[in-house]
Amino acid sequence: MTHPKSALNSYCQSKNLPTPKFETRGTGTDEDPLFISDVTVGGELVGTGQGRSKREAERAAAELALEHLRNLHGEVETAKRKRRRKPRSENRLAERETSEAATGAWPVYPEVLAEALRVADARLPQSLKGRDVREELARFAADVYKSLLEDLGLTS
Repeated sequence: MTHPKSALNSYCQSKNLPTPKFETRGTGTDEDPLFISDVTVGGELVGTGQGRSKREAERAAAELALEHLRNLHGEVETAKRKRRRKPRSENRLAERETSEAATGAWPVYPEVLAEALRVADARLPQSLKGRDVREELARFAADVYKSLLEDLGLTS
């Protein structure tokens, strides 16, 4: 998903509007901070957001500004998009599964494998980082994939 600030900048650019400007101020205490962010486009206030961090406040303001501008100027007409490439982790896992299938470990069904990867990715802890994510995703997806194949009666 596109970050709201990026989406707002893209929208303004596509509609030939001035670049959005963010003004964020902090209030509250160190223990209970509150940030308020205003977004202006061409000097006009188009959104205000608040949050516990500067980033959260700017994100909220950008979402509201984008909604406001879409109501005023309409949606952006989009051209057909190119197909998104699979993340490398999915490609590596698919290669590993294919090589295991070639040696008779289990058959490869792309739709089932894609669903296994989706389920595994959704269930992994968000705290995992870097290589740990790839390794755990591959292990967990393989387990989910085998289980799905067994449930579907596709293994021998």
